Amino acid sequence: MLSAIVLVLVLSKAACGFIVTLDAHESMCFYDHANVSDKVTVSFEVMEGGFKDVGVEIAGPDDDRLHYSKQDTLGSFTFTAMKEGRYQLCFDNQMSTLTPKILMFHFHVARAIEFYMESSKRGDDVIEQASVQSMINQLSAKLGAVKMEQEYMHFRYRGHLEVSDMVELRVLAWSIFGPMMLIITAVLEVYYLKKFFEVKRVV
Repeated sequence: MLSAIVLVLVLSKAACGFIVTLDAHESMCFYDHANVSDKVTVSFEVMEGGFKDVGVEIAGPDDDRLHYSKQDTLGSFTFTAMKEGRYQLCFDNQMSTLTPKILMFHFHVARAIEFYMESSKRGDDVIEQASVQSMINQLSAKLGAVKMEQEYMHFRYRGHLEVSDMVELRVLAWSIFGPMMLIITAVLEVYYLKKFFEVKRVV
């Protein structure tokens, strides 16, 4: 039972994503620590705003640039940490002058299998087999990708729902406003024709 709880906690932590808003000319950076041979996974997707593109930079310890792009809409990167230290993920909206961008991303560090083989480095006594932890890492990465896709689809659904509600409101308003304008126009025409054909008598 305890091992199942730990498994759920590990998967929940790995599968969590973040949604941020980048204003025009704004930059945001996020950090995580990795040991040598750890697997670092980064995935992102711009959900809304302008041309749906942002600048992306991934850097390792000592500011070693691992990836850079001025305009990316989505991407997924997995690499092995060659140095121990703080790894950095930065997004910027420098190309946009007015439009903010809504961005969803995952930034996850999976420990290398050697980390779990040494009991002195392992923080728990529940998972005894390193191969089990390796499978958990792989499964959590896949769950993270699925969760990210679900969050993106939910975000799109909310956007389409708002558009649908707005269209429905406009149709309802026009169904009321249209007949009223027709009645007013008919009354004015009758009044105008009546005045036009009215014969004035001069006494």
